[in-house]
Amino acid sequence: MAYYLTMKSKLQKLNFVLGSLIVSNSLNMVSAVADPYKPFTVKSAVPDQSLTKMFRSSSRWCGADGACTVPIDEDTTVWFFGDTFIKKDNRGATSKSKSISKSKSKSGSESKSGSEPKSKSNNSDADTASSFDFINNTVAVQKLKSQKVDFFWRNINGQRWPVLIPKTVGNKSYYWPGDGFVLDEKLFVASKVIVPRPVKFPGDFGFEWKSDDILQITNAGETPTKWQWKGIALPEHKRTALMGTALLLKDDFAYFYSSLQKFARGPAVHPTGVARIPQRALLAMDMSKFEFWNGQKWVPDIDQASIIFEDGASEMTVTEVAGEPYLVTTYMAPMSSDICMRFARKPEGPWSDPIKVYQCPEHLEVVLGRRTAVYSAKAHPEFSHHKDEIVVSYCPNPGEMKHYLARPDLYYPRIIRVTLKK
Repeated sequence: MAYYLTMKSKLQKLNFVLGSLIVSNSLNMVSAVADPYKPFTVKSAVPDQSLTKMFRSSSRWCGADGACTVPIDEDTTVWFFGDTFIKKDNRGATSKSKSISKSKSKSGSESKSGSEPKSKSNNSDADTASSFDFINNTVAVQKLKSQKVDFFWRNINGQRWPVLIPKTVGNKSYYWPGDGFVLDEKLFVASKVIVPRPVKFPGDFGFEWKSDDILQITNAGETPTKWQWKGIALPEHKRTALMGTALLLKDDFAYFYSSLQKFARGPAVHPTGVARIPQRALLAMDMSKFEFWNGQKWVPDIDQASIIFEDGASEMTVTEVAGEPYLVTTYMAPMSSDICMRFARKPEGPWSDPIKVYQCPEHLEVVLGRRTAVYSAKAHPEFSHHKDEIVVSYCPNPGEMKHYLARPDLYYPRIIRVTLKK
């Protein structure tokens, strides 16, 4: 299998996706009006070492970013990861374990999950670039009561492949899976469609965030490599908005938060807008029923979509605050090391001004002369111990392959527990 990404392009990718600070100088930009009232403050924010250690528990799955979760029942949550390192064994193939399961891929070739036994260490001193495969997405299934976790990827004809492979663009495109939810026993996941392209000049990214698909998985309770699913492109009108930065089910609608590219100042800015679709239309995968918030009302024209807050991210979450009439968005502003939250009573806002929750200490780590990037903050309500607590993940990345080999302890998600007070 040809792997289209290197760790060098991975860092370029971060610069593209996370972006730079917004410069709001367009006469056409409709700025959001923030609610200055902040209903909560931060009582504490501390690392959760127990949950974080889960990401170091496999002998093969060595690290990834992304880290979205979707609870599929009271005791099971599914993790979706982006770019992932998989450790090779001495033969260059995934080693077998008792939990490996087999299925048939769409091409008719055999595929296996890469669920692995636990080990004390993911990397050895002798590891080199050839010790790993680098694939664009993986999945984990975790039991909430026992905390047992299994990681999955495909192994087709001796090569490692992602769990989710696009069907709508071409065989060289790939998915970065994002936020999702379960509706009528179907698992919906918003996934970025990334298309590689030739590097045209020094510093060129060599890829394009082309669009977003919404995936409908009909048998989410099965092993991920046995999932049956279909995907359809979200109605983004030639990238006017890149939809699916966060998803929310509320009342009779599904809400899709988006990066409003028509307002972006440069390729890496993500002012946030929101769209909604009736749940019954989403179940039918009828994309014609989307409406977009224009600052005053919901309208069918995506060109009227307006900003609800300006410092949004390409991946974040919007969740309910337990026991309170508020929603909370958890995110990291472009190129920031600070995890922030905003609050609102309605999905469209008005959203409060941001509060700083936590500064990720890994951003101070310098590896071979390069500062570590931190990004991709998201909330995971299913792991909270009490109603005032929000569990949050984020992802550090040291840079290129040489940086990863020098510090393999950096590239995997971190978990913190945030306690709020009114």
